[in-house]
Amino acid sequence: MDKSKRHKNILDILKRRKIISVQELLTLTYSSKSTLRRDLIALEKQNRLIREYGHVKLIESKNIEYSYNARMQEHQWEKRKIAAIAMQLIDSNMTLFLDSSSTLYELTSLLNTKRNLTVVTNGIFNAEQLDQFKNVHTFLAGGRLYPGTGSVLGEYATSYLNHFKVDLTILSCSALDAHGVYMSSSKQASLKRKMMQIAKKTLLLCDSSKFEHTNYFKLSDLAAIDTIITDKAPSIALRDALITADTTLLF
Repeated sequence: MDKSKRHKNILDILKRRKIISVQELLTLTYSSKSTLRRDLIALEKQNRLIREYGHVKLIESKNIEYSYNARMQEHQWEKRKIAAIAMQLIDSNMTLFLDSSSTLYELTSLLNTKRNLTVVTNGIFNAEQLDQFKNVHTFLAGGRLYPGTGSVLGEYATSYLNHFKVDLTILSCSALDAHGVYMSSSKQASLKRKMMQIAKKTLLLCDSSKFEHTNYFKLSDLAAIDTIITDKAPSIALRDALITADTTLLF
């Protein structure tokens, strides 16, 4: 089993158990002691878990923004499905805002199929990928690069966005329920709100693991989102809330 699958397996076990002994985790993961130790150290560095007294504990604090590498390993199939659907709403000659999320990274890999796109992003990894495409004119927001996140954030980055008026802002979130869209970082939320204000329309890419959850920082009401793309149908209550908000749902 490769490293990303091992990490996902460990986190899936912890999501069910919350706290577990290292010995029991060894049995459940079929790992060697040395492999499990390396995996637990790596996940602890990503702020996904805590190792203490022969036990491992899941970190569930809502205001933690996990590292970019950690987010890249989660729900990869769902993100690819969502990105493929989103491509149907992007036309050649468009101007786009793309946030720095790992979900948007999946989308950027597909943009070479369109002609003459202009893309503004605060994501250094997304910008790096777009740099390979001759059909895309890429603008990277300036400001402070927050370590491990792949995100340029802060006042300078937000002010930079004032130089543009775009057709479509495409972003992700950390949680979504019938009352709104949420982020784990106030700085991320602030910059994404700015992206939404300057765009003609806003498209939210959100995998189903984020449904029916909240976080500390509210990004927007559902009505501020024109279209939400996900990987499977949400609950009836959430679908009803989207209908009331006049937000289109695609999956």
